[in-house]
Amino acid sequence: MDLLKQKIETAITETDYDAVLAIGVDNFNYLTRTVLPFAENYPSRKAAVLLPKEGTPVAVIPQDWSQAVKDQGWQGETLVYDENQGYETGAFVKAVEELIVGMGLDKNKIGFDAARVSKGLMDSLSGKLPNVGWEPADPMIRDLRIIKTKGEIEFIERACKQADRGIVYALMHLEGAVENPGYTVAEITERIRVHVNENGASGVGLLNSAFGSEGQIYYTPQRGWVKEGELFRMDVSAHYMGYWTNIGRMGVVGKPSPEQENAYRENLRLKTTALEMIKPGVACNEVYAHVARAAEKQAIGFWKEPGIGHGVGASHHEPPYLNLSCSTELKAGMVLALDIYTYGPRQELIHSKDIYEITEEGNRKLSWYRTWDKLYHVYGHRATH
Repeated sequence: MDLLKQKIETAITETDYDAVLAIGVDNFNYLTRTVLPFAENYPSRKAAVLLPKEGTPVAVIPQDWSQAVKDQGWQGETLVYDENQGYETGAFVKAVEELIVGMGLDKNKIGFDAARVSKGLMDSLSGKLPNVGWEPADPMIRDLRIIKTKGEIEFIERACKQADRGIVYALMHLEGAVENPGYTVAEITERIRVHVNENGASGVGLLNSAFGSEGQIYYTPQRGWVKEGELFRMDVSAHYMGYWTNIGRMGVVGKPSPEQENAYRENLRLKTTALEMIKPGVACNEVYAHVARAAEKQAIGFWKEPGIGHGVGASHHEPPYLNLSCSTELKAGMVLALDIYTYGPRQELIHSKDIYEITEEGNRKLSWYRTWDKLYHVYGHRATH
């Protein structure tokens, strides 16, 4: 990941800011090239990295995250603060204040990731450092993150394999246990999480299984039992060393009906249509419009509102966005989750969500572990494996 380090250092050098302060978990992970343990689950706990144009970067972190950052090879300095020295984010704000003053940046221009910082926290920082010229640095960070290095893409590809293997291994448990002793939806969902981690993932984010009529909406609580004849959807996002995949898979319990098989084939046809356009030089909204026209021409209904995909990288949902309003031009090095939702015979949401790298020639599938060109059939006996 040395190339990423050089890329970040060059961007900071060329910016108009005297330093950049990143507080968002994904931005911290990206700019430090480390992973804060389960930080997304503790939004009230704060860490930050200060990258000055001149001088050594400093990570501001609570005590129990400090060793994890060092163990991952963080080459900058660390400022460890005691969370008990202030109410809520008070200790964090004090630590950042002392750092900026100590580095002589308290009258300088500092860029920060405004989209990741609450107004209350920013008001506290501004109050303690009234002479700092705070400016949003989100566009700069976005441009940095949107084009991946070879090393980043390798991490994403590994995460894709870990997630797909986790899903397949969980489905193997479901074989032979549909009716006797029976599986709850919550149990198969937990099996997916366990097997994704067992296959080497360093964290699991979004996790959802939707069987039968529950699959008519994007997310429902994990409830009920797995039943014969049901179409089902499995969605999971997971990361390897802070780099995410975000995939969705479809299956059916028992022998699929002709209507179920046809609905899945329709979804794959639109997916193939989209892939024709996913290449350098094509705008995101052009890809979306191409799919919308194809769906109308073929009389395939699809859920338009969320768009048909998005970027993945240091988070599981990031720019660019394959929707009507995003005019970003696709470039080599971008990584996309292609995610087209169509409808099943009972209006279940159907998709086959895969991850693609934009290459100079077109695109390359990173989630290649299994083709998923057909519905996964759960027949109820292990002999199928």
